[in-house]
Amino acid sequence: MHVTRPVLQFGLAGLVRALAKKALASPIVESVSSTPWSSITFTGMRHCIALRFIGPDASDVAARLADGLDYTEFDLGRYILVDVAITDTNLSDDGARLTLEALILIGD
Repeated sequence: MHVTRPVLQFGLAGLVRALAKKALASPIVESVSSTPWSSITFTGMRHCIALRFIGPDASDVAARLADGLDYTEFDLGRYILVDVAITDTNLSDDGARLTLEALILIGD
């Protein structure tokens, strides 16, 4: 069986690392979709990412990640996280799956 991993680009790898740090657990990146975004002055990407946490404390991990997420500042190096939100949560006996949307701009 061949397993592929989603490509984490345009600041998304840094965001996943920052989310893992906030959650105090490493997520499995299940899927990623990215759409270019731009305004007159900024260029960026809108990402939709599905993360899975497994284990007996997965619901606690998901709650820790969600707590104050929209007010948390993340250092993404040359990228700027403008907006991040959890759009779907699925808790089950075998883990927690969170879908997030994030707008990341490129900084100078």
